Amino acid sequence: MRINDRSTPFWSDDVDGLIGLPGLMGVVLAKAESGLHVTETYDRLQGAVPIIPLIESAVGIEEAVSIAKARGAFRLAFGSGDYRRDTGTAADDLAMAYPRSRLVVASRVGTLPGPIDGPTVGTSHPVLREQSATTVALGLTGKLCLDGAQAPVINEVISPTPSDVAWARDFLHDFELRGNVVRDGSDLPRLGRARKIETLARAFGVQPA
Repeated sequence: MRINDRSTPFWSDDVDGLIGLPGLMGVVLAKAESGLHVTETYDRLQGAVPIIPLIESAVGIEEAVSIAKARGAFRLAFGSGDYRRDTGTAADDLAMAYPRSRLVVASRVGTLPGPIDGPTVGTSHPVLREQSATTVALGLTGKLCLDGAQAPVINEVISPTPSDVAWARDFLHDFELRGNVVRDGSDLPRLGRARKIETLARAFGVQPA
């Protein structure tokens, strides 16, 4: 459920209308620009509903770490269209690399899952596939959809391949057999990658080759 941002007069009514709503799994908070926006929303919802701050402005990007560390924050999401309008940034991958990377780093600092990337406009699946691959390359682990038909394409691209899953499980098994001992400097990056792949594999139901 998406609600209006904290700075508007509509926020309070939105939150009050959701208190105790059966089946409510989470709230997307529009235009989050501070950790306080998140905690106030979370507390008003009686600390029972995870908050996904939607970061859509230059201020939100600069405050991303405090937002990610705020009580109640579940996962960051990128409102890429509004961010471009706010900053005048072009839509190309190079121009958008900084805000995306900022959200990835903030999520790591705040011990949150990887952030959710902004949506792809249009119905072209090749374009959606290409943009989803960029999402993965930059470390984001989800993508907003404007149409339900986009979901299978996004899921396919962001899911690890069966061969990736096989490598990850082999590495984790070997790491456990040797008593979780780090042998050299390359072990820790591989361990982090293997754990990320395993987490995604479980989420998407991908089996090893």
